[in-house]
Amino acid sequence: MKKIVAIILCLAFCVCFVACANKSDIPEGMQIASGNEVAYKLFVPGGWNVTGENGIYGAYYSSADRSSVIMNSFYPEEDMASIDDYWQACKSSYGETYKNLSIVEEDAQIVFGGKAAFKYVFSAEIDTVSYKFMQIITVHNNMFYVFTYTSTAESYDSHLEDVEKTISEFVFR
Repeated sequence: MKKIVAIILCLAFCVCFVACANKSDIPEGMQIASGNEVAYKLFVPGGWNVTGENGIYGAYYSSADRSSVIMNSFYPEEDMASIDDYWQACKSSYGETYKNLSIVEEDAQIVFGGKAAFKYVFSAEIDTVSYKFMQIITVHNNMFYVFTYTSTAESYDSHLEDVEKTISEFVFR
């Protein structure tokens, strides 16, 4: 009987140890916003509302302020040999979809999840509301990964610190 109790206690300790180890890799003040089926870990501020399904994960600030971050990935089509090819196609599509598209920053080289990436910032109108967007695009294991921050133009700067923290804590598995 003592052996069974000892084994149960040992197993309970191991389970607790593993659970604590998994939580310790979450940066302070952040929460995980991605599932185990994707090749990355997306951490967002603790106060943001996590969303996700079908491998597309993100978070939004609040029901009153829908500023959001989203992460998606895909295998590029044959005619998209580079990030620039993808961006040019997006830029063309955005110009047809949104009103008053204005590129604020283009082709800024950064590091995202330990990979070389490009950052694009642009603004546009949707139904008479001015929005500002930031997209970071990188390639990992032949897949394109696109991080997008979307906010109204007036709220964009107020969440930038949170978004920059989200970007700096992003990791590929």
